[in-house]
Amino acid sequence: MIRYRVFPFDSGAAPTDRGGALFVPAPSGFGRIDNPDLYDVLYLSADPQAAVAEAFGRLAVWRSETFVHGSCLPYAIARYEVPDDLRVFDLNDVEALKSIGVTRPTDVVTRDRAKTQAWARVVFVGGRHAGVGWWSYYEPDWPVVGLWDRRSVQLAEPPQIITSASVVVQEAAAAIVRQIAK
Repeated sequence: MIRYRVFPFDSGAAPTDRGGALFVPAPSGFGRIDNPDLYDVLYLSADPQAAVAEAFGRLAVWRSETFVHGSCLPYAIARYEVPDDLRVFDLNDVEALKSIGVTRPTDVVTRDRAKTQAWARVVFVGGRHAGVGWWSYYEPDWPVVGLWDRRSVQLAEPPQIITSASVVVQEAAAAIVRQIAK
């Protein structure tokens, strides 16, 4: 399956080094399924627009400087190949949720990271899944995944730098109703 991610891109970096397409920063503990004492997470989206929305959706207005990390690294979108048979825990499956003690759908979508990280810990410790899958906060039809086992994830093509004029950025902004400043 194909997945996407937006990240600060350094064209001179090796894929797994900072700025590379396969680099995963040390977990901050702020992500939905972060458990820094156990694993780090590569967050990916099924749609390129979802990857853009996940990266910048918290901002009401997108400006040209939005697409530059810090003062120097441009953001890029990368396309990844993930094996179809990779075991990902499905947070949209009621029986799967029951198996980890989640009885309320709001415990999946809550912004209370203590709750979401607690069930992610249960899935990880179970040792049967490479990560978890759910839906984008910005559009429920956009599947997203968080992978702690990334050994089989491959970069499908070189990353593409994005700007406020990029088609994928324009499409994402339209889909989640964000303004792009001229």
